[in-house]
Amino acid sequence: MTLRRLVRSCSALLLGGALSSACNLVGLPGADTDGGSTDTDPGGTTAEPGPTTGELPTTGPNDPSGGTPTDCDFAGAVQPIFTGSCSCHAGGQPAAGLSLAEGESFAALVGVESSSAPGVLRVAAGDPDSSFLLEKILPGPSVGQQMPIGGGLSTGQVATITAWIAAGAPETATFACAPGQSGGDVGEVEIDVDGSLQVQVGETLPVTAVVVDPDGESIEATLTWKSSAELTLYVDGQGVLLGVSPGTVELTASAGGVTSAAVAVEVIDHDPPAATFTQVRAITDQRCATAGCHVDGVEPGDLRFDREPDRLWEELVEDGAEQVDMPRVYADAPTNSYLMHKLVLTTPAVGGRMPFGGPPIAAAEAQVILRWILSGAQFN
Repeated sequence: MTLRRLVRSCSALLLGGALSSACNLVGLPGADTDGGSTDTDPGGTTAEPGPTTGELPTTGPNDPSGGTPTDCDFAGAVQPIFTGSCSCHAGGQPAAGLSLAEGESFAALVGVESSSAPGVLRVAAGDPDSSFLLEKILPGPSVGQQMPIGGGLSTGQVATITAWIAAGAPETATFACAPGQSGGDVGEVEIDVDGSLQVQVGETLPVTAVVVDPDGESIEATLTWKSSAELTLYVDGQGVLLGVSPGTVELTASAGGVTSAAVAVEVIDHDPPAATFTQVRAITDQRCATAGCHVDGVEPGDLRFDREPDRLWEELVEDGAEQVDMPRVYADAPTNSYLMHKLVLTTPAVGGRMPFGGPPIAAAEAQVILRWILSGAQFN
């Protein structure tokens, strides 16, 4: 059976009220605009690891061990996928004019004609096969490349979006979750710390959160972390904190539309070990010099990460950013460096957070770039 036929089979089963485990489709890397995204894992962590991309769920609607679908809703199950995986479709200038930001995504998708495929709705309520959004998150779309750029959604994320569309794409009403997926019925989220936290500039600290249902029972849920001042404290999708500059911020974690009480985090001034440009280049080679991004012929802002090391260093340190009046890298001053703005700010001044088409940069990767800038941004 071809992948496209498998999608149609999945949709038919959904419309009949069930989603076979065989319909957990694998997303592969790609690139473009409508219905897309930019981060592979929805900006969060889970209390316990679930199936990895390409694996089938271990339970289903007819599995005696459980797995009967529970109730999902758009805010708790679908929007977190967009929030964590679609950063290029957010901010002041969302890609293709399509904003998938919270509070804007539903109106931009349901019943709205695609700008890339005239005459085709981004989301045709009740009809996944006719929805351009679903086509774009699967391999081989008819227009452009698969979204998100640089990495596909997980099988569970594809199944959740498909189930939502098949149920009529409700904005507030619940729908049956895909088998093996959580309904996200969250009662409370609590960051697992006693009191406030301290992090040194240039150092990292992992944190966790506990999610319980309305009855107080611990449940698995996708966590979205937020720092109130991202140029002071950066937090990645796994809940790892990175001190960027001295100050005090509030840290929260959200799941299923429920947000934790804020925890105060003090970032303390510190002189961390230096990092080299060679270490930085190893990260940019993997995360930035990718097809459809900062490479020859398609580089945004005339910044190419596939240049020779000395030329890339000159572009970063000696050339100013084209989109804003700010140096790309300001030696010794990461908060004045546009590169750091694009890496750690959820909504930078122009465009979306980088790396474009991938998950938010890991705190350990951002730490290397931060330490390199703090140590003078040398060519070494």
